[in-house]
Amino acid sequence: MQDASLSLSDPAASLPRRVVVTGGDHGYAHLIDELLASIRLFRSEAELGIAILDGGLTDEDRTRFRSLYGARILETTWEYKLAAWKVRGREHLKIQLSRAFLDRYLPEADLIAWIDADAWVQDIAGVDLLFEVADSGRLAIVCEASRHAEHVIRVRWRAFGLAEIRSILYKNARKACVPERQARQIGLKPTLNSGVFALRRDSPLWEGWRQRQAYVLKRGARIFSSDQLSLALAVYLDGADFELLPDSCNYLGPWKVARDGSALVEAYAPNTPISIVHLAGQKTQRATQLEAIHLPQVGGGEVETTLRFPSWRDKIAARLTRR
Repeated sequence: MQDASLSLSDPAASLPRRVVVTGGDHGYAHLIDELLASIRLFRSEAELGIAILDGGLTDEDRTRFRSLYGARILETTWEYKLAAWKVRGREHLKIQLSRAFLDRYLPEADLIAWIDADAWVQDIAGVDLLFEVADSGRLAIVCEASRHAEHVIRVRWRAFGLAEIRSILYKNARKACVPERQARQIGLKPTLNSGVFALRRDSPLWEGWRQRQAYVLKRGARIFSSDQLSLALAVYLDGADFELLPDSCNYLGPWKVARDGSALVEAYAPNTPISIVHLAGQKTQRATQLEAIHLPQVGGGEVETTLRFPSWRDKIAARLTRR
């Protein structure tokens, strides 16, 4: 593996002690643009750094992100030796592996937060909370065992009332040939959503995460799911310290609009405003063309809008002006 700290496209650029990192290829550039624009509504370059793992951006993308948002572009590499059939030209998958190396990519940062490119910030409070928890030495992350989740655990029903556990962690662990005892240890634990998290740069969890990821990749784990599986192993089996944050810090739905129409809020009372809107699973909404949908509103009725940042930019700016 090459030294990631030496692979910076613009090493002369300085960054604040707190940095938000995202990543993607040109196909995700429009979403990265919206994420960075949403962050800059709340925090200047001097207050909060931005870095991007380059998984196949164009020169135009890089220039735009640097000039508009002060972003540092980080050149990714294949951090582990992988068989060619696993890669199959999918350069963007480098990002799934590089996230466990962010402490090396950003050696001057103190606190590092990752936010997936298909997410955006509606309220900076969630980002601030990520950094606050990370600064205490714990991994700040949201789990998928939420009151909003349609299913907490999947099972396959067998004859005579028997059931086969099909949890995400157990299934991925067994596909990666993780020993049955270890797969069972993590199988009933809540899945930690690695799409949004924060951690101190000097945390020992980075190295523990890397060791676990190398382990599962060698045993046959899919690249795409290896980061989430290996993080769970490092946390649940190796005893890394972590803290689970509110759903609003990485919200995946169901969706609802505030009574006054000013914000996206959690679906259930007290309908807390969402801090980080995550469009995972929202294929149509992630597409380049904005397609309006009908969302229920607190108090009744529906609102025609989208889940994308441009539909909410003016409302966020108006709230900031009133503060």
